[in-house]
Amino acid sequence: MSTTTIEDQLTELRRRADRLQALAGEIPEHTGIWRHVQAVRGQEAAVLTAARETPDAFDEKVGQLKTRLAVAERSLAADLSDDRVIFAEAVEEELRSWDIHLERLQATAATRPWKARKQAEAAIADLRSHRLAIDLRLGAARAAALEVWQEQRRQVETARDELARSADKLTSTLN
Repeated sequence: MSTTTIEDQLTELRRRADRLQALAGEIPEHTGIWRHVQAVRGQEAAVLTAARETPDAFDEKVGQLKTRLAVAERSLAADLSDDRVIFAEAVEEELRSWDIHLERLQATAATRPWKARKQAEAAIADLRSHRLAIDLRLGAARAAALEVWQEQRRQVETARDELARSADKLTSTLN
């Protein structure tokens, strides 16, 4: 991969991460977004390290950063939505982004030694189960009466936060 392409990719990813961080600063009441910002910045650092020290891992790290940024951006869209329908659509997009991110983590895990690979695969299976549970909660929230909508939304948000925490923990272990 040429240096220009690497620099272009890094510039675009930094721009997206900077925009995410700026938006997070404008909405301090949405504390979950800061977890996403920290995760993205951590993966950004891993990309920079890979670019300098392990160029073979660069594409893998860039892919992880791109998918984690997509998760964060969609999560922010869901958090900012006051409308039930838009919230549900944004969460569905976030969950699709998580699917892609988990596929990338699975590919990374496959390159690890046997014991580490088995542990990572078990963690990924747990994350996928958790992701499916969020989808079920989202379905219940969609069907909920208006009077209980906010409580259903909080349950979905809590489950989304737990998924992000667990996925980010696994990502840091794999990196």
